[in-house]
Amino acid sequence: MDNQIKISDFVKLTGSTLKTVLYYDKIGLLKEPKRSPNGYRLYGAEELSHMLMIKHLKTLSLDLKQIKEILGDANEQTNLNEILKALQTDLLKEKKRIDEQLSRVETLLKQQITPLEKASFESETFEMVTNILETTKVEKQIHSYTELFDQQRNIFSIIEDFKWGKDYKDNFIEIAAYFKLHPEKYKTALGFGKRLAKLKEMHEDDPEVEALAKEGSDFIKSIPLLKEKLCNQSGFGMTYENLLNELTDDYFCSP
Repeated sequence: MDNQIKISDFVKLTGSTLKTVLYYDKIGLLKEPKRSPNGYRLYGAEELSHMLMIKHLKTLSLDLKQIKEILGDANEQTNLNEILKALQTDLLKEKKRIDEQLSRVETLLKQQITPLEKASFESETFEMVTNILETTKVEKQIHSYTELFDQQRNIFSIIEDFKWGKDYKDNFIEIAAYFKLHPEKYKTALGFGKRLAKLKEMHEDDPEVEALAKEGSDFIKSIPLLKEKLCNQSGFGMTYENLLNELTDDYFCSP
């Protein structure tokens, strides 16, 4: 009895409130306290230890149900360690997810400010393609065409978000794998891409338009894989094609 205190002193020692302690008693988070001859609730060292553990576990953002499950076997140290290790694993996964989200936000913030409806977002396919190419000696070629690189990233984002065509992802990955093995061909393809980006500044009668069409066609036909993936395809359908052109127009025609 000498080592036991009334609920008012228990509240003061634990920095809690009377309402909280009574609630914990009610839901079984704290064991039913002993009673004095006069019916007063009495708390001792065991209850103080329980309350101390509850406060520590709450700092881990555990809810009361989880805390009750842990304290139900609190005397089994191995069980408690397993639960805390599982919690640690979950928190690390959540941290990784948050870090990835922050990275995406930072990437978007670095991009040129654009209206929300014209904003582009990360493309899984584009990331896979660039990862394939950046492991080769064509890496410097990729980054030397910054405007074209950003343009293609935006276009990939639109194509991927709306699933315009079948097998587009596999096709792009196969083409990237080919260019990984043939960096000189990739350099030529980038050159065509850079020339295509300048078409917006040309008159339709400019000789470069016809020359680019012929040279680009000859280049594609000279590579069996490109011919297979890019020629004689069914396309998206007229309505889809017009919609895609409208959506991507700002990226192709941006200064």
